[in-house]
Amino acid sequence: MAVFSPARFSLKLALVALALCLCIALSAHGVLAADNAPKDAGGKAEDSSKGSGDRDLTLNANGALSSTPDSSSSSSSNGNGNGNAISLSGASDSPGTSSDNKFGISLNSDSSSNGNGNSNSDSTPSKSTSGSKATTTSSGSSNGQPGRIVMKTPPQSVESPLFETASQVKLKWDYDNNMKSPPSQITIRGQMPSGYFQPGTTKPLYWYIAQNVSASPKAYTWDTITQSPPGYTLREGTGYKLYIYDSNIGWENSTHVYPGKLFQFMLPFSMYNSRYAQSNDGVPKNYNPNAGSRSASVAAGAWTAALAALVAAFAI
Repeated sequence: MAVFSPARFSLKLALVALALCLCIALSAHGVLAADNAPKDAGGKAEDSSKGSGDRDLTLNANGALSSTPDSSSSSSSNGNGNGNAISLSGASDSPGTSSDNKFGISLNSDSSSNGNGNSNSDSTPSKSTSGSKATTTSSGSSNGQPGRIVMKTPPQSVESPLFETASQVKLKWDYDNNMKSPPSQITIRGQMPSGYFQPGTTKPLYWYIAQNVSASPKAYTWDTITQSPPGYTLREGTGYKLYIYDSNIGWENSTHVYPGKLFQFMLPFSMYNSRYAQSNDGVPKNYNPNAGSRSASVAAGAWTAALAALVAAFAI
């Protein structure tokens, strides 16, 4: 007959309590993980879209934009009696639109009248010929303005692009509407940052990237290794400049205004050293940082400890 031992009974209770605590902690961990999971944004998007189609936006011929809460398609007239109006209705059940036209977009030419009650019968919009583009195209004149380069690569919106040292830099460009006599040959010239001077002088240090190359491709690939300043290596830093000009006009005259001909283009840029090859030093070849989850490993260890505690409690 087994003898009751208070110490053994207390040990069993402690092990069972430990297992229960681990189970409760794991359950709480699961609830917190579920609460921290990304919520489905579909409901919010659906709710936010409700009512968005209850307002009508109307753009009249003068460019005025008006908004009305009515869900039906409407067109408005301006004070001058112009009847051309674009009506945008967000409601899918707008009268006069088909079921396929969910947003109810309609173009009304003769559906509005002016304040005097006279409707407009002319549905053909007049074309303005006073634009500068139409004028230069028809007359062949640049209005005394020189032609200019519009960069495509790098984009014109990037004021000072970054070029990698020891790389191939691709340049692409186009011309604006004032360019009536495009260059047949161009020259690309570089300038080093301030602090670099021509030997024996205080003049800025220039070098030729390309001389008298064909301008018809409107593109050039610059090798920053072979086409660098003689005796210098392009280094990481700011303050570099790149010039493109008409070879027939020349460097000295490229900043003069010649109507319809290329005006000197200047692009400031910076150089940087790519350290991509060094970013993985010391990392195992097949290492995947996303392969394991820390929370999953912690949970697995806790479950193992709880199971071990229960087994130990019943084994005593």
